[in-house]
Amino acid sequence: MSTVVREPGTPYVFSNDRPTARQLLDALGQMHDPFTIRRLTEAGVAKGSRWLEIGAGAGTIAGWLADQVGPDGEVIATDVRPQHIREHPGVTVLAHNIVTDPLPAGQFDGIHARAVLQHLPERREVLARLAGALKPGGVVIVEEMEAGWSKSVLSTPDDRLHEITAHYEAALSQVLRTAGNDPTWCRSLFAAMETVGLEQVDTQSWQGSWRGGTGAALLASVGSTEQRERLIAAGMTGEELDLLATLGLDPRVVLRGILLLSTVGRRAA
Repeated sequence: MSTVVREPGTPYVFSNDRPTARQLLDALGQMHDPFTIRRLTEAGVAKGSRWLEIGAGAGTIAGWLADQVGPDGEVIATDVRPQHIREHPGVTVLAHNIVTDPLPAGQFDGIHARAVLQHLPERREVLARLAGALKPGGVVIVEEMEAGWSKSVLSTPDDRLHEITAHYEAALSQVLRTAGNDPTWCRSLFAAMETVGLEQVDTQSWQGSWRGGTGAALLASVGSTEQRERLIAAGMTGEELDLLATLGLDPRVVLRGILLLSTVGRRAA
């Protein structure tokens, strides 16, 4: 089994400091931003409200939130490595580690985190802190991914992709688990939110399909390059990874998107 050492100050296998980071963040945004915006809209983003975006990545959702809350509202976007968060006049950007850094209690009308807590061994403690940071009646939206690369291929000019994506799922899962990621956390969130006292808990999901060079296909291509050494240590071959990187950019390839489970909970008023 491979050993993954987490970089100082960050719990993530995928680092914002790497040259491929922006491509990965853009791929995630392509896949999930429209669904996330729908969930936030349903949860209620009012003018003048105060929102916290945890692990803001490229900042696309933080920017959207700022447009909704207007000049009388506030959006704070945090990340351990915040350099990719796009500038927006209504967004305050902070370098912040949700596990170790302070979080004010009872201050936010809404909190959103996507693909963050599943990477944290302390995820349940962090969820409790997020619940405590809400104002009475405030809402938290936590969205986590459940990858299914082994069943993702919908169309391909090269049938080897079916076997390669199965190998990729097994190897990447090993890499992530070794770093403390829990790939089943997305299905534990509903009960976890109720355990920390949140109400009106609801989970919905989204997936979609993506041609080479976009969404899930781009994510596979870039991920196979960024994590090459770790994936080889976990059992993949260089030839497999080269082919995955190439086919992930081929427009003849279509992959089913990574399943996103979006769970909403509300603090009692």
